[in-house]
Amino acid sequence: MTSLGTDAAALGAIIARTRYLLLDFDGPICSIFGGLPAPTVAAQLRKLFTSPLPDEIANTPDPIEVFYYSATVSDEMAARVEAEMADLEVAAVPTAEPTPYLHEVIASARESGRIIGVVSNNGPRAVNAYLDRHGLSDGITLVVARTSHDPALLKPSPYLINEAVRGLEAILVATTLVGDSFTDIEAAHSANVASIGYANKSGKRERMTQLQAGAVITSMADLALALRAQQSPD
Repeated sequence: MTSLGTDAAALGAIIARTRYLLLDFDGPICSIFGGLPAPTVAAQLRKLFTSPLPDEIANTPDPIEVFYYSATVSDEMAARVEAEMADLEVAAVPTAEPTPYLHEVIASARESGRIIGVVSNNGPRAVNAYLDRHGLSDGITLVVARTSHDPALLKPSPYLINEAVRGLEAILVATTLVGDSFTDIEAAHSANVASIGYANKSGKRERMTQLQAGAVITSMADLALALRAQQSPD
C-alpha cells in the first residue's frame, strides 16, 4: 500500500485517540450503485410520482434527493419511495464495486483493538447483504442504517451517528466517522465526533477542508496505514 495525498500528522492525531471507528457505507466500503447507476435508480423512483416534478427533481441523478422531495409530497409517498429505494439498493449489491483497501482498514483496526461500526443513509438490508457477500460481517460490530421513511433522520442529521454511539456505548472523544460525503462531515460535527473525509473524487478535498474535516484522505490505504502504525488508545 502507498499513502497518497494525506495530511499524515492530522490523520495520525485523530487515529491516536480513536477507539470507535465509524465507516460510512457508500464510498468508504463500496460504491453501491457501481453496476446499477444512481441515475437509473433515481429515474425508477420518479416513476412512483403521478404529479409533475420540479425541474431539479426531474433531472437529479441522486436517489436521495428524490427521497427528500417525496417527504414534501406526503408521508405515504415518502414511505413508497423509501421502500422502492431499499429494494433497488439490495438489487445493486451483486454489482457494487468494492472500495480498494477496505479489507486492510478493517483488519488493521481489529488488530489494533478498535471497534468498527457502519453508519449509512442506505438501508440495512443492502448494507448487511454486501457485508455478508464480501466476508466483512465478522469485522463489523454494529450497523446503523436507514430504517425510517423520514429523510430528516439521515445525515447530515447526527441521528444515525448518535444511534451508533449509543449502540456501541462509545465515548465521543474516542469516536471517528469516515465518510466521502460533505453531509458526513457535517453530521460528525453535529454529533461531536471526529471526522475523516475520504476525498474519492476531484474537488472533494477542498470542500472537506472548508467544512473542517479533522483529516482528509484520498485512498483508504492511508487509513489502513495510520491504523497499523498506532495502537488503540486505552
